[in-house]
Amino acid sequence: MEGSEHPLHGDVNWLLNRAWLGFGQSKSAALEATGVTLKEHFVMVALMSSPMTQLELSTLVKIDKSVISATLDSLEAKGLVVRTPDPRDRRARRPTLTAQGRKLCRRATTATQKAEQDLLGQVDPAQRQAFLDVLRHYAFSEFADAPGFTRDLQK
Repeated sequence: MEGSEHPLHGDVNWLLNRAWLGFGQSKSAALEATGVTLKEHFVMVALMSSPMTQLELSTLVKIDKSVISATLDSLEAKGLVVRTPDPRDRRARRPTLTAQGRKLCRRATTATQKAEQDLLGQVDPAQRQAFLDVLRHYAFSEFADAPGFTRDLQK
């Protein structure tokens, strides 16, 4: 069953879940050759943007603190990240991409952008822009900062 005949064609949560699974599987497959996971890639891209503490990173990418720690452990074990004490607060850690991590992040980003474009290329440019505008509206709105919303990406 497809389109308007499907019993869940009007259920926004189901539709978003299906799209999320498709994009996630496509991007995960694109990352396979790089040896990093989708979550690790999110973290690496964030670290490329500017220096920050582990807590700031957790807040920025909306990943639980304990999961950020485990993700950074994995990246550190792969030689892609180093963590140093924050000069302002010795209890805090500042994760930084290594040269190898920066190089791999660029390669992984190219791979995921291609996968994303392959999927987004299935709709015309106006629909694609409208889709991205709606996603950004919800991703960066107060809705996304509601209590309990940080459950995302805990696994």
